[in-house]
Amino acid sequence: MKLVFLHSSDTHGFLLPTDYQNKTDYNAPFSLSRVSSVIKAEKKKYGADHVVVTDAGDCLQGSPLASYTHSTGNYDDLYKFTEAYNAVGYDARCLGNHDFNFGLDYLSFYVDHNDAPIINDNVLDANTDVPFFGREYTIVERNGLKIGILGITTQYIPHWEPKENVAGLKFVSAFDRIKHYAKILRPKVDVLAVMYHGGFESDPETGKATEPHRGENEGYKILTEIPEVDVFLTGHQHRRLNLVAKNTALVQPGYRGEAVAEVVVDIDDQTKKITNMSTKLIDTKDYDPDPAVVEKVADLDKRTQAWLDQPIAYLDKPARIENAMKGRIEGAPFINLIQQMQLWFTKADVSATAVMSETAKGFDKTVTMRDVLLNYPYANQLCRVKLTGKQLRHIIEHSAGFLKKDKDGKISFIDRWIKPKLMLYHFDVFYPVEYEADLSKPVGERLTKLTLHGKPIEDDKIYHLAVNNYRAMGGGFYPEYSMDKIEMTLDKDYVQMFSEYLTHGDVQVDTKKNYKFY
Repeated sequence: MKLVFLHSSDTHGFLLPTDYQNKTDYNAPFSLSRVSSVIKAEKKKYGADHVVVTDAGDCLQGSPLASYTHSTGNYDDLYKFTEAYNAVGYDARCLGNHDFNFGLDYLSFYVDHNDAPIINDNVLDANTDVPFFGREYTIVERNGLKIGILGITTQYIPHWEPKENVAGLKFVSAFDRIKHYAKILRPKVDVLAVMYHGGFESDPETGKATEPHRGENEGYKILTEIPEVDVFLTGHQHRRLNLVAKNTALVQPGYRGEAVAEVVVDIDDQTKKITNMSTKLIDTKDYDPDPAVVEKVADLDKRTQAWLDQPIAYLDKPARIENAMKGRIEGAPFINLIQQMQLWFTKADVSATAVMSETAKGFDKTVTMRDVLLNYPYANQLCRVKLTGKQLRHIIEHSAGFLKKDKDGKISFIDRWIKPKLMLYHFDVFYPVEYEADLSKPVGERLTKLTLHGKPIEDDKIYHLAVNNYRAMGGGFYPEYSMDKIEMTLDKDYVQMFSEYLTHGDVQVDTKKNYKFY
């Protein structure tokens, strides 16, 4: 007997095959609508009574369509958005960290209107220690087989979200909860699957650490220390993974619905024991969008396109970034514009930002909503952080550690930040400090210059840094950041900030380069 798991994750509201950069292009090689077509084709291939369909979250935020849906303030639009996911036919789902970006009321409506059960084992009511959303597990029956499904998300969410978005919630270790529930559920079922909006802190095959073990990702610990888990359906890291390790099938299907992960489990008809498992990723680009999904959001999409074309500001000069990778290393007017805006809102001494999109092109003279969302797609908030000069130096040194220089003098990013997943949204640059880093020196000892307004940064002096809340709360493995250092958090997102800053008066974009790597 064959049992087939079909798994999606991190679709980020890309319901249709477009990234909204070109309003007439609906041929992008991803989308929930393509995911749905893959799932329906595989169900037809194997028979629906052999298939279990799951999703590991990060659905409410990330695309312009998702941003528009939230911006209307109309829950009828959120209902239509949710109905697109219902049209896929999921059997179980769990939540992702970005599903908390728009607050608990918004998320609760979404949870309540999902046809599939939301499985949640580690986001608890702080007062009662019971799951705040959904249920602890579900048991799905297929051809006389009982399949238990657990669901967890990364416990690191409070490090990224404003307090009001997680008020009354308690986030506990994914590992601890799966260890607890696996012992309860495994004796009741023939196959145990875990949906996890989280990834791997170490390589699943070699065990080599791939990031600091701080609790954001606990996949390797779960894989190696909880033998009850047969099928491990992951997400969060936007990686493409499919293998069988430690007698467990594990998968992760990338980003924006680029692939559906498939696990095929062979089970002995008599004993109901697993005899073999195989995994693969099915690219969705080869499948036409599912009309059932397209129909649900056609009106939302039409209104999104009109909303994106609205001009929100006019600049005297363009603020461009011709190439995201080059801009990170050499600087760009658009990066400076973000920094200037952050300083304007916070009155901080120094600003830090990353280039948030690999396709960022910056702004022409006319700035539309489309421009803002394509250049800064994350629902972050801006913070001001209090640091000593020594702490600020440590942070900038950490960022300089992302880079390497080859024997020909070419500067590029070390593999750690580009493989197995591109993570250059973690690479911050700083303004208006002037700094230089010698990449031939050891990491942590690279800064050869660090001044502010012509004066050296002093170790014991207090400085105020403008930076987004994701970083200020510890995201990106930087040293020195902690919640107790946050002095203020601006109650605006970056769309609101750009709209206000670019229209407050004459904005002169600084085109000077203030940092150098050599």
